[in-house]
Amino acid sequence: MSEAALTVDVDEVQAVLRGRNPRAPAAEIKTMARIVSIAVDVMSGLPAVSLRGVAREHKLRAALEQVARQFTSAETTQDSPVEKTQGSGLGEVISLSEGRARLAAYAAPKAIEDWAGPVGGASDIEAQFGVKRTTLNTWYKQGAVIGLLRGQRKLAYPLEQFIDGRPLQGVPDVLAVAPNARSAWLWMRQPHGALGGQTPLAALLAGKQDQVSAIARRDFDRELD
Repeated sequence: MSEAALTVDVDEVQAVLRGRNPRAPAAEIKTMARIVSIAVDVMSGLPAVSLRGVAREHKLRAALEQVARQFTSAETTQDSPVEKTQGSGLGEVISLSEGRARLAAYAAPKAIEDWAGPVGGASDIEAQFGVKRTTLNTWYKQGAVIGLLRGQRKLAYPLEQFIDGRPLQGVPDVLAVAPNARSAWLWMRQPHGALGGQTPLAALLAGKQDQVSAIARRDFDRELD
């Protein structure tokens, strides 16, 4: 065989492909022809077959198979050693109890103060801010203050939401659109890019109620009633 570089006419390849696949979209035929052309260019350093003539004779497939065989043969004659690797496998099999113990070690309980900041019960709120239990309970039912479950039924109220013995304005707007009280309070205590890195809680303290409410509606993708 000749050592000349492989050549292929893209138009001729398209004609062959179109003849064999008359119902195929023209764009797909054109793309496939370009792929064939690129493949031939890549293999141009191997012992070649002339594709121009066989394309006209609808023998392109056989020609490409011949080139592929030549390519495979050239690869297998190289002296480079084959690298053998082996994965580490799945590791030791442990019991269900051991698995639960390891999971518990990773998922250690976290105190509510670690993520919510200072909190207090109804008696603490009354002692610090002079807010009676009945008033606090009314505010909670109206959605004016955030109460976080501590345990099964006991509520803990974040202290940062009380200013001068009253709920911080803007908290109800966030509560109205957040999926739950925990999500609302977490969102309020995280720095927010739309507020220049300021937390929504700090923005409310600065009197930016309208801005915080608008951002909360956007973030939680809900509309206030």
